[in-house]
Amino acid sequence: MGINKLALRVGVGACLLGTWAGPARAQRSAERPAYVQGLRIVGNRQVTQEKIARVLRLAPGERYEVEEVRSALKRLFETRQFVDIAAHRLSGTHPDSVWIEIRVSEYPKVDDVRIEGADHVSKDDVTKVISVTKGGFVRPALVGSDREAIVDLYREKGYYRAAVHDTIVDDAKTRSRVLVYDIDAGEKVSVKHVDFIGVHAMETGEVRGTMKTNEDRWWRGADFKPKKFEEDRERIIGLYKRYGFLDAQIVDTELDFSDDGRGLDIFVTVDEGKQYFVGDISWTGNELFADSTIAREITLERGDPVDEFELTFVQQSVGNKFWDRGYIYSTVTPVKSVRGDTVDINIEIAQGSLAHVNEINITGNSKTAENVIRRELLIAPGDVFAASRLRRSLREVFNLGFFAGPPQPSFVPSNEEGDIDLTLRVEEKPAGQFRMGAGFSQLNRISGFIGVTEPNFLGRGLRIGLDWEFSRYRQNVSVQFTEPWLMGTPTELSLSVYSMVQNQVRQQFYSDRRTGFSVRVGRPFPWMDYTTVSARYSLEDVELSDFSPGYFGPLRFQVWPQTTSSVMLTFARNSTDNPFHPTLGTRTVVSGRWTGGALGGDVRFQRYEAAFSWYERLLWRFVLEARVSAGVLDGYGDPTSVPDYELFRLGGNRRYALRGYDFYEVVPAGNQAFIGGRYMQVFSYEISFPVAPPTVYGLFFFDAGNTWNSFQAADLATMRRGAGVGIRIELPMLGTVGMDYGYGFDRLTGTGRPYSGWEPHITFGGAF
Repeated sequence: MGINKLALRVGVGACLLGTWAGPARAQRSAERPAYVQGLRIVGNRQVTQEKIARVLRLAPGERYEVEEVRSALKRLFETRQFVDIAAHRLSGTHPDSVWIEIRVSEYPKVDDVRIEGADHVSKDDVTKVISVTKGGFVRPALVGSDREAIVDLYREKGYYRAAVHDTIVDDAKTRSRVLVYDIDAGEKVSVKHVDFIGVHAMETGEVRGTMKTNEDRWWRGADFKPKKFEEDRERIIGLYKRYGFLDAQIVDTELDFSDDGRGLDIFVTVDEGKQYFVGDISWTGNELFADSTIAREITLERGDPVDEFELTFVQQSVGNKFWDRGYIYSTVTPVKSVRGDTVDINIEIAQGSLAHVNEINITGNSKTAENVIRRELLIAPGDVFAASRLRRSLREVFNLGFFAGPPQPSFVPSNEEGDIDLTLRVEEKPAGQFRMGAGFSQLNRISGFIGVTEPNFLGRGLRIGLDWEFSRYRQNVSVQFTEPWLMGTPTELSLSVYSMVQNQVRQQFYSDRRTGFSVRVGRPFPWMDYTTVSARYSLEDVELSDFSPGYFGPLRFQVWPQTTSSVMLTFARNSTDNPFHPTLGTRTVVSGRWTGGALGGDVRFQRYEAAFSWYERLLWRFVLEARVSAGVLDGYGDPTSVPDYELFRLGGNRRYALRGYDFYEVVPAGNQAFIGGRYMQVFSYEISFPVAPPTVYGLFFFDAGNTWNSFQAADLATMRRGAGVGIRIELPMLGTVGMDYGYGFDRLTGTGRPYSGWEPHITFGGAF
């Protein structure tokens, strides 16, 4: 058989058709269509003929069509396994039959990919960015892309002049073909100087300060990273646009490397352009709100420089107003009209149609019952969609503590009227804990603990817990149960039974044994958001014994045990943005506890406490918590009826904490060490920051507090101060491991002599 009629060729993504034919065969072909007698594949070495035939789909017996052959060759080329593909039509054994011969030239195929010279970046990191894999075909475009990816990886590590060479070698030992990427990292490039040309309206220090690319100094490195520098270019333009330079642009950047290739001077040329100022501000299209409502969202003022970021904020604020009313298809578009150096701004509002929620679907919950999630939602099917209620719903679901983060919402139109189907996707996390281990603290020295906590028992949101802490000085056992939705209402019922023994230790003066139970009922406060109210009744027996020689107070002569019957009312508000690591918002807790009297028991007193925490984001990811707490104790007409073991003694990092001081160390001036105060106040400032989020956080703190014999005797000038550092590590099965190392500035010896010193506080596992 010889080549008779047709040649088809595919190369570098293009299909080329070439034909030649004698007049007689051409006329015969025109009269009667030909059919495919067979397929011949030549040139393949690594790709089987069967696989090539499956892709071509040119079966014997089918009618021969030039376009079908062309499409078959395109499909084969798209497998990206061949450098070149050509098709030839050969005459068959019958006048109306043809053979199709496919000639292929394959890309090289490698058995392995090897990374050499990866001295400053791990081979695993390099492997993650390359595309050629073991057993893959080596296409030039793919290899070129891999080289660029490796170079980019090194440049982001500061090796700006990194180079990558690729070769295919035959490994005699393994008898395999290997693609080798050989990396030459070169010298690390450090930014020595950044200078600006054309900067007149701004201070160069302010422009330089907006950049993340630093200049090399003795206290910090300054590796040159191209992606960061590209982002810096955008930051510089963004800075100018905040001051009304709307036409500002960077027209040139020059990189001047030192002779040894290690140093770099950067010169940035800026065209500042004209500064523009706010003129008239108006809006159109608003039919829903009073004009005064829209005006309150306009923070730009006439005569100010046009701040592009502030304008975007205004656009979002106005848009959120409409979203919160269910107009999710609304658009808010600022239209600017320029008159000289003045910009008039008209905010064009298109309200769109009102959207109702048709369905709410919940996905991702394999353990948690759907109704446990739905009952936390403030939005329901049939409601007008409100973005604010959706955001609040996501917060409430996250606060359950069962999920890795807030639910991820998405919605799609459900009908022609613009209503939506809302989907909330949750990601469950291991919420239960089995804790067992040992720890050390100043209060208990070496201790052990075993604990089991399940906050989502049976997937119904029930919380059960059993904790046992044991040491030479401390024996605590407690069992807890909480039903968050009693009888289908947002009523929380909690039960607790406990036995706590604190043997005599430093600053304690006696052994303290307490056994009892408590019942607590709580509900959301109907007239204040983020707020709950609760009532708790507790009954316990208190028995003190093993008094130290240093204790000579009235408790030594008391008849034990003493029964304490009390009720406590608590008002709590929590508007923080995260239940575990807040960065914004406040926490407020106010409580009153009444013991004895009409409640019976052997002890009579009243206690009132209040605590307020305020959270605010600082630079980077630092978070400030400012906390103040206060408490007052009194009897019913007789202040001396408050037993000594209920008085306020501060210190340590547990209840009534004052870091930098030992547990129970701080008592009113002039009191014996075992007699606390009836009024206490503590101020605390704590700056926390993530070390390895979300499990490891560091912190700096400053505490100031004291306790006095009465509220009237309180003198904030006598505060005892402490400062230090701490760390918190959250372990999935063990709870929180924490350490605070505080320096007490105003400590007193047993004789009242002032001194200062360090005090460590270490906890391992949950606190009781």
